[in-house]
Amino acid sequence: MKKRSVYELTGNGTYSLQARKMLIELLLRQDKEIQRIFIKSADDLAAEIRRLEATGNTYQLSEVIDVLLQQNAEALQESLNALLMEGLQLSVEAGMHQSKQVTLKILNKAKMDWKPIERTYFRQHTQAVEAMQARTFKGLNLSDRIWGNSRKTSNAIGSIVREAIAAGEHPYKVAEMLEQYVRNGANSLVAEYPNMVERLEGNIPMNLSYEALRLARTEMAAAFGEASIQGAELNPANKGIRWSLSNAGVACDKCKDIAGHDSGMGEGVYKVEDLPEYPAHPNCLCNLSEVTEEIDDLVNRLIEWNANPLAHQDIEHWYQTVYKTGEL
Repeated sequence: MKKRSVYELTGNGTYSLQARKMLIELLLRQDKEIQRIFIKSADDLAAEIRRLEATGNTYQLSEVIDVLLQQNAEALQESLNALLMEGLQLSVEAGMHQSKQVTLKILNKAKMDWKPIERTYFRQHTQAVEAMQARTFKGLNLSDRIWGNSRKTSNAIGSIVREAIAAGEHPYKVAEMLEQYVRNGANSLVAEYPNMVERLEGNIPMNLSYEALRLARTEMAAAFGEASIQGAELNPANKGIRWSLSNAGVACDKCKDIAGHDSGMGEGVYKVEDLPEYPAHPNCLCNLSEVTEEIDDLVNRLIEWNANPLAHQDIEHWYQTVYKTGEL
């Protein structure tokens, strides 16, 4: 029998596919919501600029722009933070889905009480979310990086507004420029305002929401990976984790090497403690899935263990270190 068949014969590929679907659907929803948040942010500022013009207070724009940008950055940060914190919860849920469903199925078949393991997974879910919230990159946790992204966005918008004011553009035109930029990128401004865009080159990103999108995708994937590892450690049937390439057909060399590596467990299969860092890079769409013992075999061993705990030391260890913690 090929090594790859160990996983395929468990019948639990469905749970892996469900977990993958949960993650991808989350990423797609987040992409749309981030775009909406950025558009609303620019539109709110544009509306305030139009209000100043309509009330005859355009002269105040250069004086109050810093305050407006600060308020805009804070609102953007609050919206992004709420979205990504909710996303961490859902990513962790997706990452633990296969492990949890397999474990519950095993316990039900073995006629063991599932409530302790349900509590254990709930506790582990909370710990995984907290770990992701505290995770740092270059000394910054997720909230810090969201704030930094909001400040960069504010600075880019501020550069456009100040440059337009200095060039004598009408406030309504300034508002239109912001709305155009956030929807279509910096290139959309080149035809109408070539000189201004040239002067701003290097000060404004081509796509205003790109960094936020990349941050969200990377952190959600990292949460999925962290939860997959923690979930695998709770699953009595776990034999390892398989790293599979995305079916998008655009895998990089690094991901191909990881997915093609064979340390004796099968192509792309790693012991939980040896799994390479996931995601391998920003925007990585590779998949993680558990390789498990065939369920009926484990159920039979559980029944034997229940009659004689010394019969299967691995199950006894799982019972003492995982299952019983849910009884506390």
